[in-house]
Amino acid sequence: MSNPQNFPIKNSLSKSDYLKAIQCKKSLWFSKNRADLKPPLDDKTKAKFETGEEITELARNYFSGGVKAAESFFDVQKAVNSTNDLIAQNHSVIFEATAIIEADNCHARIDILRKSQNLESWELIEVKGSTSIKESHLEDLSFQYHVFTKAGFKIDRCFLMLLDGKYKRDGELDLNKLFKIGDVTEAVLEKQSEVEANKLDFLKALTRQFEPEVKIGAHCFEKDGHYPQCDFKDHCWQEIPKYSVFDVCHRKKTAEKIVDQIESYRVEDLNIADFPKGIKEIDVRSYQQNKNHIDQTKIREWLDKLKYPLFFLDYETFQSAIPLFNNSSSYQQIPFQFSLHVQESVGGELKHFEFLHQERSDPREEFIKELIRLCTGEGNVICYYKSFEETRNKELAADFPNYANAINSISERMVDLWKPFNDRLIYSPKQQGSASIKNVLPAFTNLNYQGMEIANGSEAMGIYLDFIKGRKVDEAKMIFEL
Repeated sequence: MSNPQNFPIKNSLSKSDYLKAIQCKKSLWFSKNRADLKPPLDDKTKAKFETGEEITELARNYFSGGVKAAESFFDVQKAVNSTNDLIAQNHSVIFEATAIIEADNCHARIDILRKSQNLESWELIEVKGSTSIKESHLEDLSFQYHVFTKAGFKIDRCFLMLLDGKYKRDGELDLNKLFKIGDVTEAVLEKQSEVEANKLDFLKALTRQFEPEVKIGAHCFEKDGHYPQCDFKDHCWQEIPKYSVFDVCHRKKTAEKIVDQIESYRVEDLNIADFPKGIKEIDVRSYQQNKNHIDQTKIREWLDKLKYPLFFLDYETFQSAIPLFNNSSSYQQIPFQFSLHVQESVGGELKHFEFLHQERSDPREEFIKELIRLCTGEGNVICYYKSFEETRNKELAADFPNYANAINSISERMVDLWKPFNDRLIYSPKQQGSASIKNVLPAFTNLNYQGMEIANGSEAMGIYLDFIKGRKVDEAKMIFEL
């Protein structure tokens, strides 16, 4: 199949191009014409790709007799020829099978192409490192169905192969339980007219000399975990104030409407009286007046309820798509470290304790034992956004029932330090709309997370996961700062 002379390959679509364009046609255009604007991959994204490859490799072991087509991201025709050769050799399961539409060069690569039981048609099976079906998964598979059918394949059924979050590892991995395969053929077929229309629209956008005119808005941000934040957001938003209307609205769609109404992104241009709902009133007023908001009465009420001694507790966890330990599941948060400061009385000296599991083994039981030893007794346990530690405790109690009573007792004494900041009992315009500890800390103290060797939980999680898996890590970074 040759490349049509009047249709440059740059102006064709892959499935990743299609998904990008679903969010924003300008993002698609930039990816083809101004790739220099795209920031380099960060460690979090690289880790996500590595996880995807690991899951896909395991999924291949689920199928017997499968063979892999030539995998070439830069030579689509080579991958198509390899797929056709394997089909001619009567292979019934082909990994990374690739198809191309000769008329427009749109192409797609499916994780698993499997012969149907009738031996006259094929099934598309797409592997996703998720425990539930997302909107983007259906868009992805719908485009692949379009490409394969237009390329001449008779596709009988479409499946999504996901991780089963209910599976608990017990000994060797059981792939039949680790994965769950769901038939989404009906949903894919329902989207075909939409795919056809979208494809023509997106291809037309690629023929433009300049980027399409698309107003910035909610689509630039991550959408419910279905779509990531746009790669080109920093470029498109470079003229927008760092702290804008989008930061003071409860919903990004609300922000869009307000921006249209006031014809400005500036928080300074907001009239609180015009928007009784949908905005964070205290945030706006504090920012416009450049004054801290402090409700001394309610703060005093909150402080008066605290019972000493106080235990200031923080967890660090890691998670793995593939369960690493017995009695653990996909993406389960595994606690491996905690930091604890104890204050016996008001104004008393803080005593620091910590735990870090330093063996390449399941850290949970040792974590539990040390936690109980140090936190058993009277007094409140103070956490910042306590639902995280509280949820981890529920999981630990369920997985290690012998310790359940002691763990639950610690949870019952928990108080959330995040809440007075989130409820705006105290607020600084320096927080810029966020009650995250990373924004609160520098807003009220001379401390911040900048300059720390490991400055966030995601980085700590990645380093520790590498350590657990036996990969080479910088031992200096194993001393996590909490």
